[in-house]
Amino acid sequence: MQIKGDVLRSARKAQNMSQEELALELKVTVSTISNWERKEYIPDERYNQPIARALDVSVHKLTGVPPNVSSVDVKQIDTYEEENILLQRLMKSFEQFVQEKEKNIGSDSQESWEEDWKNS
Repeated sequence: MQIKGDVLRSARKAQNMSQEELALELKVTVSTISNWERKEYIPDERYNQPIARALDVSVHKLTGVPPNVSSVDVKQIDTYEEENILLQRLMKSFEQFVQEKEKNIGSDSQESWEEDWKNS
């Protein structure tokens, strides 16, 4: 999960903290903080928790990733078109899953569809 530069800047300012103060807290240089905020560099994930603690916000707020998907490797979707492509792929995958299940209806080995879908 990557911290968003503009969110980092807003959270820092909301705490009335300077870049220098945050840099001291995290034991990095002021230019590192500046680069993170300007999106020239992305903070390594090992900084996520320390940054969140220093700014008194959740990692989820800094990354824009909801808590229920925090363990998933999330790629940002920048356009509606990319999101639509991902949804189409998901629907195709689900349709294939249903077709496979329909072939096995009546089989003694058939398990809960919901459970199988979660595990596939």
